[in-house]
Amino acid sequence: MISFVRGELVDIDGLVVTVDNGGIGFAINSSMNTIKTLPSIGQEVMLYTILIPKEDSLNLYGFSHKEERRIFDMLLGVSGVGPKAALAILSTMTVDDVKFALAGADSKAFANAPGVGKKTAERIIIDLKDKIDAVDAFEAKLASGSSSANNIAGIRAEVMDALVSLGYSSSNAARALDKMTINESTSVEQLLTDTLKQMSFL
Repeated sequence: MISFVRGELVDIDGLVVTVDNGGIGFAINSSMNTIKTLPSIGQEVMLYTILIPKEDSLNLYGFSHKEERRIFDMLLGVSGVGPKAALAILSTMTVDDVKFALAGADSKAFANAPGVGKKTAERIIIDLKDKIDAVDAFEAKLASGSSSANNIAGIRAEVMDALVSLGYSSSNAARALDKMTINESTSVEQLLTDTLKQMSFL
């Protein structure tokens, strides 16, 4: 297995990145989110890769972060999701978006990716939702959203823990919390009360 490729960034053509490593040009398929993070042509780059053999070729897929590679690999484990669909998802959704959608059982978020239909999106939720920690997903999503996210993430995490301890599933708790409006003045007690009211309508 080729776990990573490091070398000079030679070219970017669509979603294909060419990296010169020791005089060999590696053509690496990647996501738009990774491509946005790449340095200028001629600079050094390192991509975490997965080699996928086909009947008539060997295809290399690479990402700027190990976590994106992990999510890509997870998506490939879902029936009906090939490398092209997995790249489409990771080109329209960030890693945090994917985790957040899985935690909240939001199949529509995946269906927005080109080539991913409703049934495939629902299959992604069924197969992968239990592989994502819902609290971590919320914290990551909120942390990337605003400067006050650290406080808000802590409040939501406490309420999520409380809901799960009360016997609610993490996916239902996630959907209810997603409907709540939270700011830095919101208390854990008030958010829990409001969310429990919301839960009765799910």
